[in-house]
Amino acid sequence: MKRRLLSAAAPLLALALLDPCAGGADVSDPPPRLISASPAASDAVRVQVRWDPATGRGDVIHHLAGGDLLRTCFQCTYAGYTGGLAIGSEGGSGMALYPRRPTRGYREINVWCAQDESIWDRDDAVEYSWGWSENFGRGDDGRRLEYEGGQILEAGPARVALRTVNAGGCYRVTRVATTRAGARWWVLATRVTNRCPHPVRFDFYSGEDPWIGRYRSSDGDVGWTPSGLVRHEAAFAPGELEAGGLYDLGNSALGQTEGTFSNQANAYVLDPAAPLPDVALFANAFAHDPADVDPARPLDNQSLTALNLGWRDRVLAPGEGLTVAFAMGMAETGEPGATPRPPTLDDADWSIWRAHLPTGPRAAEGDAVRFAAERVELDLDAAELRVDGLYTVRNPGAAAATLVIRYPILVAPDRPAPTVVDVDGRPLTPAPDAPDGDAPATVSVRFPVPVPAHGIARFRVRYTQPHRARTAAYLVTSARTWPTPLERAVFVVRHPATLGDVQLSYAGGSVRRQGDAIVHTVARRDFRPAEELVVHW
Repeated sequence: MKRRLLSAAAPLLALALLDPCAGGADVSDPPPRLISASPAASDAVRVQVRWDPATGRGDVIHHLAGGDLLRTCFQCTYAGYTGGLAIGSEGGSGMALYPRRPTRGYREINVWCAQDESIWDRDDAVEYSWGWSENFGRGDDGRRLEYEGGQILEAGPARVALRTVNAGGCYRVTRVATTRAGARWWVLATRVTNRCPHPVRFDFYSGEDPWIGRYRSSDGDVGWTPSGLVRHEAAFAPGELEAGGLYDLGNSALGQTEGTFSNQANAYVLDPAAPLPDVALFANAFAHDPADVDPARPLDNQSLTALNLGWRDRVLAPGEGLTVAFAMGMAETGEPGATPRPPTLDDADWSIWRAHLPTGPRAAEGDAVRFAAERVELDLDAAELRVDGLYTVRNPGAAAATLVIRYPILVAPDRPAPTVVDVDGRPLTPAPDAPDGDAPATVSVRFPVPVPAHGIARFRVRYTQPHRARTAAYLVTSARTWPTPLERAVFVVRHPATLGDVQLSYAGGSVRRQGDAIVHTVARRDFRPAEELVVHW
């Protein structure tokens, strides 16, 4: 949290607003290596928990390989906090890296300052927060989500899981935070439950203006996504942003020299199966709608530089909940100006919170394994279609399961079968399926997928299919064979701009130019497909 200086009409008059990420003097805690546990264990890779479930406040320290330390504060210092698992502090970093040896001259890297999270009740026009959020208003002016209690579910040193409950108005907010030894990230899973006897309609925003690099300064901060750097304000539609953050590089759009800053970046990484945000925005303020951003305006340090994620216009019946999840931490950087890389989290990392928090609208959803998510990228040119699909299945039950997946592919005289299908690096040969009435012809491969209890499993399928007409197709309706709707689906169609007027059978979505390519992104939630995805040109 930060101290804002707002210029008033008189040139010598200013109003200081207290922001729990900073104070007038440097009152941050000493580097955690000075207050860590026994010296004999100082070089062991581990997680040290000093967070107090009685108050919902305190810090957790990652002792990293090579002697680096990563300290995360959950609602430290600031008296106005409610208590709970929101990253933030007053007079110091919410998350900071203390390298054993200075990085580009920096003895401390500010990674995150203070999460600015708000529930906006659309019917009552009221904000609820953890006691501080600049997502709406001035920070301390929202109604409070009061602390009801917390637990240390797993205390380390190899793995940590924490849980808190807060409530205000019609909203109960349960959060689980998980991490492991050696990680430079936390997974934060948040369930918003309607505790009133009537439906509620709300937005949930989670954002940050983190001052990456040097504490108390957003100078030089630019945005990044895996597709490249973001030097100007930008809005991303559902499915367009899977990861992103702020990068302390220097903004060439402002005439700054890239590489004269810390060259460090932070990262949000979206959970592979939880609901996608409806919008993601980089801006010089906490933007809430694409209309709030100006793509011609460079990201600057005149006020703040923020990344905001919004789950908008959600409706919950009495007792229903919405669970969202993402990781927050450090990105990996290379040479200055190269696009940062998000941290790598495996299926086990994304599964830990699911043992402690419901995922569907209702807390009780049975034990059947569900088709949770698919993200399919279709690269198209005049001769062939290249398919790269990442699929996620989710097991809400207490027992592990193994599925046998049949993966069908549409074929036709002008779209012959691929010769090989790659499943997680294993080449499989597709076999023709028996004719099924008037259904289109298909070939398929079969393979097992083990799914842990209360966890997820992902598998990747790649193949190349030639086409001899100006049509390509991807089979989607096989998702209807699952007992529940596909919880989320993203289809990305990429083709050369020279291919001409390309039309998708699925309406909606976004279209962007990326270099010499046109990229279409279509996202769906609670999806029971009625037709295949067909591309004509």
